[in-house]
Amino acid sequence: MAAPDPSWSVAIFGRNEAASIGACIAALALAAEGRSLHLTILLNGTTDGSHREASLALRRCGLPGSIHAIAEADKANAVNQFIRKLRPEAETYFFVDAYARVAPDALRHLAQALLDHPGAQAAAAVPSTGRSAARLRAAMIRHPGLHGSLFALRGGFVARIAALGLGLPVGLYRGDGLLGSFVLHDLDAAQGGWHGERIAVEPRATWAAPQLQPWRWRDWRRQWQRLIQQGRGRLQWAAIRARIYPAGFGALPVDADACVLQSLDAVRPPRLWRDPFAALALARMRHAPSRHSLTPRLLSEWNI
Repeated sequence: MAAPDPSWSVAIFGRNEAASIGACIAALALAAEGRSLHLTILLNGTTDGSHREASLALRRCGLPGSIHAIAEADKANAVNQFIRKLRPEAETYFFVDAYARVAPDALRHLAQALLDHPGAQAAAAVPSTGRSAARLRAAMIRHPGLHGSLFALRGGFVARIAALGLGLPVGLYRGDGLLGSFVLHDLDAAQGGWHGERIAVEPRATWAAPQLQPWRWRDWRRQWQRLIQQGRGRLQWAAIRARIYPAGFGALPVDADACVLQSLDAVRPPRLWRDPFAALALARMRHAPSRHSLTPRLLSEWNI
């Protein structure tokens, strides 16, 4: 595990977010003003100039941090690498997507939520922008969970995840949902129960994200890929739930897509007419090259 020993540690995850990552870091610097903060930036499968923009932003803001370029374009794998190898010691860990701009008081509200709710191991922020933001906020308050753009975990809980050797299956879409399940079950899916109070949802902690524009071709393409990824996630979660209930998190697969393909002997594949995006995702899984190594290759590392 890396040094130093800040009270707050932020992990930023991004793929080709050169246009957004500088604003993300600047917003975090403002939100952490007066507190000890360390940033670990994980660029997974990035081919643009994200590392240069991140390095410039760290220097402008005067924040200590490290930047890691990982070959695999997989956030789940990057989360595992942060928890297992790259995180500094910290009292609170914040997980942030590189496109998100956190509100100036968001980190403080999340940290305070953990202080106010000693039985909680995580604090969840809610979105402030987007057509579905209000609906998502209401759903998170009714049914506590984590949204990958911004949430916090207690340092001790992250250490327990690492000590137990738990990790997200590589290739898993929306791994924050599984991290939320870790919290709600207190790392024991077999005997730990499901208790919503283990996640403190803090409506005052928010973030903003760039909005997709219908007249931009790249945004149409991004939305199409997102819909296929959502279909992929539906298949992955069905296969993973069948493993961890009642066997527990120790039964988690290493590879989420391989788990889906292995489960097709017992589960009927999705029909194109019923769930077209899941069917498209399944076709991609079947034709994807096999993973030669589940150990990520660290391409570059910069310490600021």
